[in-house]
Amino acid sequence: MKSQGTKPLTLHEISEAAEKRVALIAKEFTDGFEFIKNYSKSVTFFGSARIEENSPYYQKARALASRITRELHYAVVTGGGPGIMEAANRGAYEAGGNSIGLTIELPEEQVNNPYLTDFLGFHYFFSRKVCLSFSAEAYLFFPGGYGTLDEFLEILTLVQTMKIPKAPIVLVGSEYWNDFHTLINKKLLESGYIDIEDTSIYKITDDDDEILEIIKKAPIRMGVAYNDHASDNHANGNHSGPISELGEKHCVPCEGDTPPLSREESEEYLKNVNNWTLIENKEIEKTYTFKNFTEAFDFISNVAKIAEKEGHHPDIRLHDYKQVTIKISTHAISGLSENDFILAAKIDKIAVN
Repeated sequence: MKSQGTKPLTLHEISEAAEKRVALIAKEFTDGFEFIKNYSKSVTFFGSARIEENSPYYQKARALASRITRELHYAVVTGGGPGIMEAANRGAYEAGGNSIGLTIELPEEQVNNPYLTDFLGFHYFFSRKVCLSFSAEAYLFFPGGYGTLDEFLEILTLVQTMKIPKAPIVLVGSEYWNDFHTLINKKLLESGYIDIEDTSIYKITDDDDEILEIIKKAPIRMGVAYNDHASDNHANGNHSGPISELGEKHCVPCEGDTPPLSREESEEYLKNVNNWTLIENKEIEKTYTFKNFTEAFDFISNVAKIAEKEGHHPDIRLHDYKQVTIKISTHAISGLSENDFILAAKIDKIAVN
């Protein structure tokens, strides 16, 4: 008797299905990035979807999210589901803040928690996970299962390999996370699979005040830098997007008689330079990576020339023989001025010329 199995797909059908899938993936990334960009300052919560309302972890996430919203005015971002996600969204919602969910379609209909002020749905887990890590000022991990550990190790690896800018990774629930820390030290560090510096990428604490202070001091991120490997200038991560018109202006003498920019003003200026980070509203910083020492040294020389010409002097550090980190601030006012962002824009121009 002839088999009644499924008819094999033709090459044309396979190609057509692949194109549709790639189009959906691209749309999810585009929609996700545009969605998250609406919330310039955010903290992403991760944790088990199985934690009940009567759990101390639920209550802690709820209270902490409330304080982050009320005291720091940050948006709270989660996967939009139950458990820790619901607790964090609930705290932000009850505090009158932005409570954001990036939800996922499941075979059984995804149940969004009722405390979302805005949400976006995803079909693919990986595109959702990327967007959960996009542009957050800090990541808070509560106890959880495979999904939570997967998200934690993913972000840990991205920071370790400098694929995303360094941001605080806080592990809340020391009773749970201390055992994990011991495993990392005993199995990974002692075996030489990681370096000692890698164990300081994350912080374990149950102190809400300390967590808020960590978030407050974290640099404001305006997204994740995109490295286009099609050209050398883009491949080294030194440039993304158009050069700002600020680069056409000139620094003006500052004698300390004007107040520094407010944090809100600094964040607006930050949008006009390429991938600089704001540190405690006192300075801006960026690291450039070059092919070799010669290119890095030439870049430093050119930065020094433009800085002398503008009468504005950044702190420049060469490390790992081909990376240059630049910090800029206006020392006369112990903060930031337009001059700092003008010089940042001019340095960006040097990097791509």
